[in-house]
Amino acid sequence: MKISQKHIQYILLLLIVVIAVCAYQFGYVKYIEKANKVKEENKTIEARIDELNSKEANRETWNQQIEQSEKNIKTILSKYGPGNTPQKSIMLVRSLEDASGMQVGTISFNPDTSLFVSSDLDENGNPKVELDTTSIALSYNSTYEGLKAAMDFITSYHERMNVASFSSNFNQENGQLAGNMIINLYGVKDADHRYVDPVVGGIEIGTDNIFGTVDLNAIIDAITGELINGEGTGENGEGGTGEGTGENSTNE
Repeated sequence: MKISQKHIQYILLLLIVVIAVCAYQFGYVKYIEKANKVKEENKTIEARIDELNSKEANRETWNQQIEQSEKNIKTILSKYGPGNTPQKSIMLVRSLEDASGMQVGTISFNPDTSLFVSSDLDENGNPKVELDTTSIALSYNSTYEGLKAAMDFITSYHERMNVASFSSNFNQENGQLAGNMIINLYGVKDADHRYVDPVVGGIEIGTDNIFGTVDLNAIIDAITGELINGEGTGENGEGGTGEGTGENSTNE
């Protein structure tokens, strides 16, 4: 069968159309899709570059602000003690008595409660900062001036604390105030806070009677390292550890 020149032209034209369609569909369209994708990626990269340039321009200012914030945090944390224990609370109450003339009859203690735990961890996997609180409840006798002095002592103490509640009753017979008080104590655990047990001197090892043998003038504040002055040396009577008229039991 002989194909005419006209049919050959039609066939060639059809092949050209097919080639053009394939080139558009599998070449140009794919190229456009890739080009659009590259444009979107370029937009994202350009936005990131602009953000980094902005940060670089403000690097020094932000570093100064971060440094100042860290100083402010340390200043705030420095107002908190390194933790609380019953023995430390007893020493605190002893200082409270000395500063105000208040007489504390009983003290009760409570376990620590966590208030805050930092999400930042140190190299050992422990929180960098922890804030705990506990409370002590005490009964007291005091003059009105002594109660105000006790409040001043608590508010100005170098470790953060506050009075959660207190009651006070006036005794007409002796003109004294008597009541109960609950004090909230706070403690921080971090790299800058290290708890040290209070040091109490003047107790003889092997004594038959531990009561009345504590030299109150030898009690040392574990935080300040200063002596806490007492009004006696442990004898019965005012300023001692054994009140009343009973005699201390000793071996003769």
